[in-house]
Amino acid sequence: MRERPNATKAALTAVFVSILIVLVTFQTAGAAGQTFTIRNVAVDESAGDAQEARRIAIRAAQRVAWQRLVERMVTGDPSLVAEPDTETLETLVQSLEFADEKITTGRYRAAITVRFRADGVLGWLEQSGVPHASAPSPVILVLPVLQTLDGNQLWEEGNPWLAAWQRRPGFGYTVELVSPVADFDDLVAIDTDAVLSGDWIAMQTLLARYQADGVLVALARVSGDQVTQTLTWYESARGENIPVDFQLAPVVDEPAAYPTQDVIIDTSILDEVGELTNDLGDVVEEVGDTVIIDSEILPAGQVDYAAAVDIARQRVNDYWTASNQAPEGPEAVMVAEVPIRNLSEWVDIRSRLARPAALNQALPLVVSVDHVRVLLRYVGTLEDLRSGLRRVGLNLTAQGNTWIILPL
Repeated sequence: MRERPNATKAALTAVFVSILIVLVTFQTAGAAGQTFTIRNVAVDESAGDAQEARRIAIRAAQRVAWQRLVERMVTGDPSLVAEPDTETLETLVQSLEFADEKITTGRYRAAITVRFRADGVLGWLEQSGVPHASAPSPVILVLPVLQTLDGNQLWEEGNPWLAAWQRRPGFGYTVELVSPVADFDDLVAIDTDAVLSGDWIAMQTLLARYQADGVLVALARVSGDQVTQTLTWYESARGENIPVDFQLAPVVDEPAAYPTQDVIIDTSILDEVGELTNDLGDVVEEVGDTVIIDSEILPAGQVDYAAAVDIARQRVNDYWTASNQAPEGPEAVMVAEVPIRNLSEWVDIRSRLARPAALNQALPLVVSVDHVRVLLRYVGTLEDLRSGLRRVGLNLTAQGNTWIILPL
């Protein structure tokens, strides 16, 4: 006997709901075991023997990873967070992952990924009494485009805007901004036109390669002695413009000398790296290789791109901090429909619903094969909620008396 259509749909719905219940249960149970990850801490330590060098390197990696994690979570002054001693810090570490290990007599080199226990980290930050986010800030890949009268430059050799980003490590800021190495794989993945048009599909190839959460398109326009900048943040197909109320950087009136500096180019974040050269032509072959840049003179009339990078990083920090502060006001509730085509689409939307600072909870009430009805508990105004959802690529609109949530 042929199964009736209604019975088939009911069976599919039952299967879908069963899978969803298992998924939600797993996510809830796994919240206590959640980890915060700091990837690819480059270490190079020496000691009397290789084993002792490795122990020293592991402790150094955990300390550096902790400092980076605090910088990415604290919205105030990271120095106010009490520093855990070595034994306490080890209890906060969930696991370690090693890559590119190189062991010689009395020397150990590697890239170590450190995973911290989320509950332990949050508990430590609470005890410190410092304002902080509930999760680390995202890792953002910077794509610096220079626009001059001669055209647009991104991967082209001699792009001073790209070189400035590569020479200015992003540690010490809440949002970690990663600079591309600008090799052949980057060039193949995306071109300048795709960057400027916000080609999200092409951007995702680079996100996977650099293990980043989003992209910052940093467009610098140079026309005569006028220099302006546009910063666009992408964590979805819809970019968010970061307010920029300044010129790119001051044009140097007199020749300015910059001292010799060490630049660490960490190639371990890439999925495949062969021989690499930086913008000075130096070969970078190993994780954490240090390239020495000699003193350079910035001629009069030149744009101070290094200062511009610092200003841009601060604007990105301010933007992220403001976006992740919960608005003032009492808690409100609303019910919204989320149209879906499959389970994976709902899983993606659910993960996005967990991120807006204004949204305290998104609770599924009704689950079907083509939609999910959710209860939203939020603080602030309705516009605060809609703005927070837009930042994570979701649009909240009204259709009659029904609120609908759709990907942008």
